[in-house]
Amino acid sequence: MTNSVSAAARAADQPTKEAGTPHPRSPRPAVIYFFGALGGILFGYETGVIAGALTFIQKTPGFPASAVTTGLIVGGIAGGAVFGALVAGRLADRFGRRPVIFVIGLIYIVGSVACAVAQNNTWLIAARIFLGLAVGGSSSLVPVYLSEMAPARTRGRLAGLNQLMIVTGLLLGYLTNLALSGSGDWRTMLATGAAPAVVLIAGLKLLPESPRWLILHGREEEARALLAGTRSAEEADRDIAAIREVTTHTPHRRELLAGWIRPAMIIGIGIPILTQYTGLNIVTYYAPTIFESLGLPHENALYFTIILGTVKVLSVMVGLQLIDRLGRRFLFLAGSAAMAVSMSWMAYEASRGDAMSPGAMLTAMSIMFVSYSLTWGPVNWVVLGEIFPLRVRGAAMGVAGMVTWLATLGITFGFPIMRDAWGLTNTMIFFVGGNILGLLFCKVFVHETRGRTLEEIEEDLRERYDRKQQGKSAQSENGSTS
Repeated sequence: MTNSVSAAARAADQPTKEAGTPHPRSPRPAVIYFFGALGGILFGYETGVIAGALTFIQKTPGFPASAVTTGLIVGGIAGGAVFGALVAGRLADRFGRRPVIFVIGLIYIVGSVACAVAQNNTWLIAARIFLGLAVGGSSSLVPVYLSEMAPARTRGRLAGLNQLMIVTGLLLGYLTNLALSGSGDWRTMLATGAAPAVVLIAGLKLLPESPRWLILHGREEEARALLAGTRSAEEADRDIAAIREVTTHTPHRRELLAGWIRPAMIIGIGIPILTQYTGLNIVTYYAPTIFESLGLPHENALYFTIILGTVKVLSVMVGLQLIDRLGRRFLFLAGSAAMAVSMSWMAYEASRGDAMSPGAMLTAMSIMFVSYSLTWGPVNWVVLGEIFPLRVRGAAMGVAGMVTWLATLGITFGFPIMRDAWGLTNTMIFFVGGNILGLLFCKVFVHETRGRTLEEIEEDLRERYDRKQQGKSAQSENGSTS
């Protein structure tokens, strides 16, 4: 994969291949942010389209259904994403963000076609795992790229575009399912995932390299030209100076294990796990099958998922306006509390059996979607894109992405098995506990990053570690003199 990325670097980076040569023009910020976040649509689309296609796949000869195969088909993307997220981060630090995004787009196209022509469960699962390489890569690179491009004062909203794109892709997947539900053509459903990837690759020539990556590789004039197109001259000069300062720190292969980075790594590992433990993705991936298991016809279940997808998109649009106003930590805490309540309501409705009200269950799920989309949905990606130091940002985000997808794999593969073994009610109660744990984690470990530059966040990491070390030294000296 390294050779292919190296070749992609030469192809995708032609306008800026001479070190120190300014980019010939500064693209409009809207263009940068749209194409930078487009990988999120691909991520969301693949999530949404499999939810509705699953019923039709299981009715196709040669595709026998079971809890294990269902979990592997849905969770296959997460399995591939584990490796895609880890590798993409390291390659992005070496070759740049743009060329790796180019390779990710190609994998989306090939993987979507491979899924569409699958002849059996084994083939489909393998194709989904391959497609997952791109999903994992985009999930780790898009938040980093948007965070590095955005000014500090609006970084929360702009970096959160990734989540808006994800839920938009999710809704598009649901709409595709409904449009093709009459024919049951799941192959076309899965093949259409290639379309956004074609748009991404076509628009890549409009997407500049990250200015922070350029400075890290001695291309400061290019970085200055790009920053001038997305912020004021004063902000650009201040950001250049701050980036230059943090790049003076000597990198080391083992720096991810350094004590001063450890608090960021705790958050970068804990937040992805707890995001999956909210239970949101069991609704996202399995909403149609959940509704069907509760007695709704398949077409009605698809309409219900479209309602949920629409609610999610609208909620994320509102949530993006709150990130830079209310702050990341507050939204984490409020979201955990609200999701614990809504998941409890879902568990109660599921426990009623035949007396369950479909409208009440849809309302509880909608509240769950709103709560997540206003808070954890956009905020977790924003925070992950902010907290890691520049020199290890790609690699650290790769680790966070890998953990995200390991947790996603555990939930998506495990849910059908848990549901069969424990019942839907007890499974939902399990996720109530996850939301309570998420609230406690954020209260203890998460620090506010609103309105701060990435370099200020990095320096704060160092200062807190230095103060802690000084406190330990003082205690040691006092102990030795007493």
